[in-house]
This record gives sequence, structure tokens and C-alpha cells, in this order.
Amino acid sequence: MSYQKILILSSKFGGGHFNAGQALVEEFGLRSSEKIEVKHLDFGAFFYRKTDFMIRKAYLSLVKKTPRLYGKIFDKTADITAENCSKFVQGFIYRDFLNYIEEFSPSVIVNTHFLTAGILAEFKRKGFLDVPIVTIVTDYMVHGIWAHSGIDLYIVGCKEAYSSLIKKGVDPNRISISGIPVRICFHQAPLKNVAKRKLGLDEDKNTVLIMGGSEGLSGKAKDIKEVLLSVHQDVQFLLVCGSDEETYNDLSSYSKELKNKIIVYKYIDNVQELMAASDFLITKGGGLTISEALTVGLPVVMYKPIPGHENGNAIFVENAGAGIVINRVEDLVKVTNTLLNRPEKLKDMSITARRILPDNSARKAVKSIIRQVHLRRVKRYNCEDWRLGII
Repeated sequence: MSYQKILILSSKFGGGHFNAGQALVEEFGLRSSEKIEVKHLDFGAFFYRKTDFMIRKAYLSLVKKTPRLYGKIFDKTADITAENCSKFVQGFIYRDFLNYIEEFSPSVIVNTHFLTAGILAEFKRKGFLDVPIVTIVTDYMVHGIWAHSGIDLYIVGCKEAYSSLIKKGVDPNRISISGIPVRICFHQAPLKNVAKRKLGLDEDKNTVLIMGGSEGLSGKAKDIKEVLLSVHQDVQFLLVCGSDEETYNDLSSYSKELKNKIIVYKYIDNVQELMAASDFLITKGGGLTISEALTVGLPVVMYKPIPGHENGNAIFVENAGAGIVINRVEDLVKVTNTLLNRPEKLKDMSITARRILPDNSARKAVKSIIRQVHLRRVKRYNCEDWRLGII
């Protein structure tokens, strides 16, 4: 059996891209019968010093302070593909990047971010690379920047993403609807009563989980306070603030003044347990957070998703019947109270959530990736046979 090397390139521009990569790492690790070496890298390591930090800071500032502007840029560039992506990436050390790839000599390169996918596809088009390139599209709405003729395989989360790529000129045979990869723990999340007991929650009370992405609840503390204050039922709240220390301190202090049980967390590594214990989730519109929630069967209320990719994700979930998109705090308060009073509605949304996505997304993605490696090997053998006059 041949030895396979898998290089996974992710990004911490939002935790979703990196978490999708980790889901693949876990799944490859379960294939003990095969000889596989996996490396998972944040491609920010190949930028000049501080450049990666500045790019992330600029992106976060744009989506937080001027989300409408970001949305307009997203819409205006929706049909632009990544054919010339590398020309627009400043501060990236291409020589080090190519040297690393050459040294590791991967059997396949998997990307969970469009930047590396575009750069590598451009390298391949110019003849600098001869290795299969796989792109995991981590949103349910596909921007044109994900598309490049040098990509060998796209892995997408839904039929809508599949159709969108075809409209952008991608060969249908190069697209697999395997689902956005999520970690195994979400497929194996505990039952609700078990999760509640483990978290020290009352098993008979409704539970609402409120969380953002890797940046937590930054910028939304005031609106969350209004929800906490305006809920009339006897309910439990779980608030995840991530790396946002200021919001964590603010909400921790505020929650002590209220009658309902409120637990405030910083960064956590047991999100699946909090999701399993909850009746619905209030979040933004990140593709991975939504995918994890749907996998657990958790209805999603998407509050003020970022215009563009997050809004596209939110609309996908709402149209499927597993979530609600809200952009005003007064509507968020109303919907929160309504859902808490309608357990039958939550039950229907939960059933729908479990049906939307393909089962075992990471496992299916890994099978598609391995198939791509085998396909390349067959093509190489055929090419060698032709040169030797065998065929």
C-alpha cells in the first residue's frame, strides 16, 4: 500500500476555516488501515512578519464597523473568479511556500480558504505544481473568488453551492456534495438531558445558547442584554464570548442582576455539549457554526449576519426551515419569546435541521479526497504506459 501525504491549508480568518481543516485531520486519523501522514497549517505563517496580523485586523474592522460596505464589495465582485488571485495578495512569501510544498511532497493539497486555493491553482496553471488541489467551500453561498480552473475537486455543503459553481463555469464532475466537514464530536453529541446534567443545568428548563464565531459576541453585548432582560419565561442562557474579554466581563457582571440562570463562558472546547443541551442557538451566520448546529439538530436564529457570505448562509438555513434571519433587536426579542412558547415549532425545526446536510460530512469529504489521489495515480500510470508503448 502506497504512502500518502495530505497537506491541509487553512486560515484563522474566523475560526471556521481552521475548524473545517481540523475535522479532516480527525477523520484522516481514523483511517488506521492506510499509511497516511497529515499536516495542517495556517497559511498565515507564509506572510511577512505582521502582514498576516494586519490583514486579519483590517478584515475584522471592515466587517464590524462597516458591514454594509463589505456587503457591497462582496456583491460587486460576486462574479469575479480567482484566476488572478495571486496578483492581489501582498506580503505573501511565495518562495517559502513553494519550498515547503516541495519538501513535504504531498499527494494532495486541501484548502479550506479561497486565498490559498487561488494561489495554488494559479501555480498549477503556470506549471509550478503537479499535485491535485482540493477546495473545501466553507459557505453555503459561493462567491466567484472560490472558482479557478486549476482546482481538481470542490467539496461543497449543499446543492445550491453545487449549482452556483456550475454557473461559474466549473465542471460538475469536479464537484462533490459531501457537506462542510465538521468534527466527529458533533456527530456524536450527547442526548439533551445528558448534556444538561454534565453542564449543571436544570433538565426541565428551556436553554438558549448565544454565541458568535471565533471573535465571540463582540459588538453585540447591548443587544444581548436586551434579550436577557426581556425574556419572560423561566429559562437558562449559555453565553460564549470567545476571545472577547471585554464582552465577557460586561455580560458576567450584568447577568448577576437577572433572575434567570445565565452562564457566561470565554473560549470553550466543548461547544457540542452546549449545543446538545440547548433548544435553539442565537448566532451570526458563519458557515461552520451553522453546520455544527444543524448536525446536532439545533435550530438557529441568525442575528445580523455579515452582508455577503454570512447572509447567504443564513438565507440557506431559513429557506430550508431550520432557522430564522433577524436584523433588528426588537425582532430578536420577539422571536426569542415566541420560540420559547412554541416547543412544537422548535421540534419541527430540529428535525429539519438534521435532514438538511449530508451525514458524516468529514468522512465523505476524506473519501472524495483519497479518490482524487487514486485518480491521479491512475492517470500517471497510464501516461507512463503510453510513453513506454505499452498502450
